[in-house]
Amino acid sequence: MSNDTWATPKAVYNAMDREFEFCADMAASKENHKHETYWTEQDQPNSLEMCWQDALCDMGHINPWVWINPPYSNISPWVDKAIQAQALGVGSVMLVMADPSVKWFSKAAEYATEIRFVTEGRLAFLENGKPKSGNNKGSVFFIFAPKMIGNAKTTYLTRQELLSLGKPEIETKPDNYELAA
Repeated sequence: MSNDTWATPKAVYNAMDREFEFCADMAASKENHKHETYWTEQDQPNSLEMCWQDALCDMGHINPWVWINPPYSNISPWVDKAIQAQALGVGSVMLVMADPSVKWFSKAAEYATEIRFVTEGRLAFLENGKPKSGNNKGSVFFIFAPKMIGNAKTTYLTRQELLSLGKPEIETKPDNYELAA
């Protein structure tokens, strides 16, 4: 599926990273990774085969949080992996299409601690670094807190709020900056 390689907009990732302080991107490619620590389908073992808790603990991360924007053609194994990791102490934030008609959505909702819907617009994912039209569904974040199963609260944020949260912080002016008269 062509949108399997679409990348998350940096502002979307930044907004979630500011809140959760990710230590890795678990469903990445060399071209679209969002964190300096990432796993691709080609890695041996790849992200779905490895124990996230062991790998991240070996890197010195205790109760870590990870980012997941899985290939949309096969989301189900990523939901299963996030649930498995959750039970072992790894929190994850998964960005997927808002499609409650599929089984993986119901399973994710059962185990997530928060379901955060993006409202008032669809996200424009990136292809080759440029916004790509064609996202025909809304987006939702499933948040799987470490060692906490279920009882998800449902929250909403607008697309504009999300993008604003992920914008770079305003640069401060140097001390010797002078205003023009």
